Amino acid sequence: MSRSLRRGAVAAVIIATAPVLAACSAGSGAATLQVKPDSAATTVGSTLKINGITVVTATDGSNEANVVANIANNGQTAETLTSVTVDGTPATLSGPATIPPLGSLLLSGPKQTAALVADLAQTPGQNTTVSFTFANAGSTSVQALVNAGAGQYAGYAPVAPVAPPVTATPTATATATATATATATGAATGAATGKSTAKSTAKASSTR
Repeated sequence: MSRSLRRGAVAAVIIATAPVLAACSAGSGAATLQVKPDSAATTVGSTLKINGITVVTATDGSNEANVVANIANNGQTAETLTSVTVDGTPATLSGPATIPPLGSLLLSGPKQTAALVADLAQTPGQNTTVSFTFANAGSTSVQALVNAGAGQYAGYAPVAPVAPPVTATPTATATATATATATATGAATGAATGKSTAKSTAKASSTR
């Protein structure tokens, strides 16, 4: 094969495998998270790999945000995420963050354990330091991009709590009216009863 043909064949192979290489660089969670290959990723120890690390802001105008990450456990024993911090401020975990052996945890994914930041200082487009601490593997820190909770990140934004139903409280006017009505009714009933008793007594006396 001529040199020019060999160069053409190599170029064709590179072009064909480029999407696969990009997906591999993003990690196994890239398709699930729908994140770009340049999102933060790191490893902890010899068994944990964290892909698709980002911080997703709330859509209600508050400073709340969720730390999002796909944590894969390639070990034979379960691992537990014990804490997450953003710029040194602890995030609140909504539940147990256990990564099963040969399994994964989509942190802050729909219906999964979330890591909520109550007051994020950064805005979408800026970077922030995110730290993860595990029960056995130790800790790691990365620079992660802050994204708005819209579009491909809409499902990872903090969910506003459901407001409890409003219970009507009787007003002073309503209470006073009800009391007056009850008093008037009681008085009328008492008067009617007394009058009826008096008539009955008079009738009995007359009969004698």
